Amino acid sequence: MTDPNPLYGDACEACPTCDVLPESAVRDGVEGIVAGYRCPNCGHVWTCGWQIVPGRAIPPEPAVDSPIFNRQVTAQVHEQAAIARARKHLSKGQPPPAA
Repeated sequence: MTDPNPLYGDACEACPTCDVLPESAVRDGVEGIVAGYRCPNCGHVWTCGWQIVPGRAIPPEPAVDSPIFNRQVTAQVHEQAAIARARKHLSKGQPPPAA
């Protein structure tokens, strides 16, 4: 069976563009990534969480000072990855730290 989505492509929700490839991604733990997208037609920016599929190429991590990556996409990717890590940490049933 061939992988129907070998590059973690997604569709833009702001316009009818399909198969938008991620600009960058950050691991949100051992088994997942948060990928950042920018629509080539309308410029809409979004993130999407994915479970890592063995054998599927993971998009590059964004470099904060690189002109290649869009700053808005990079910021959203890092923010969503941090939120995902916090959710995983808090869902383990550990009590919150003492104030």
